[in-house]
Parts: sequence; structure tokens; C-alpha cells
Amino acid sequence: MEFLRSWMLSVTSAALAGMLVYILAPKGGTKKAVRMVAAVFFLTAFFLPFGKIAVSDYIFPGPAFEERALPSEFERALENQILRAQQDVIGQTVNDELARRNLPEAEAIEFDVEILPDGGIAIIAVRIQCSGAADTAALKAKIRENTGLEVQVELA
Repeated sequence: MEFLRSWMLSVTSAALAGMLVYILAPKGGTKKAVRMVAAVFFLTAFFLPFGKIAVSDYIFPGPAFEERALPSEFERALENQILRAQQDVIGQTVNDELARRNLPEAEAIEFDVEILPDGGIAIIAVRIQCSGAADTAALKAKIRENTGLEVQVELA
């Protein structure tokens, strides 16, 4: 009931304000422009509260709602595909940096993955097993610079 009362008050106020501005406007082209602005103002006041009503206010949790809250098989497959693509790009970046240093490709690249609160997946760290890397600190710094990830290098 409060919603209806406040809506009626805002519509009435908008109508009175628009009428007052229209009456005080000078004649001619300005009066037509004021009439247009007053009409838009009134229509906005009329329809704006209805835009604030969310459909979710009238949906109650039940079996159908709970089923939709779970990620679908498609969403899980898509997340896995995105994760594999990220891992491939980072793995290629690591191997490119190793190649620039005339080192063999990494024997193993492991990723620390974190599930985010919104359900997304993020790679937070990389562990690299490689042989022949003499200056692991410089290698770690360069890979961190290229990927933005924390890097651990283990010599095999």
C-alpha cells in the first residue's frame, strides 16, 4: 500500500510541477519545448517506479530455483575449456622464455587454481620443472613479468 501511495504522490507532484512550468513559460517556440519536457518529466515519474520492481521479488526459492542455481554441464565444460586455454597460453609463454634462454622445454608445468566467489576459475601460481636452468631467479622474474603469476621453478 505504501508503494501505491508514494507512486500517486510522485505522479501528482510531477503533474503539478509540469503544469506550473508550462503556465510560466513564454509563448512561442519555447512554450512548445517546455510542453515536451514537461510531458517527458511526467511520463518518467509515472513509469519509473515500475522499473524498480524486480521480478526476483516475486520468485520464491523452490526445487526449480535450486536446480537453476547449480552450474549446468555446459557451464562446467565451458569453464574447463577456458581454464585449459589459459594453461596452454601460460605454458607457451613459459616455453618461449625457456627457448630464449637456450634451455629445453619444461618437463612439467603445474598450475594452482582457485575457484572465485562468483564461480569463476583463476590461475594464481605456476610451478615449472625444467632442467638446465642456471639462473632460476631471473627466469622466475621474467615469467612473472610476462604472465603476472607467482612462479616456482624446480630443477629436474
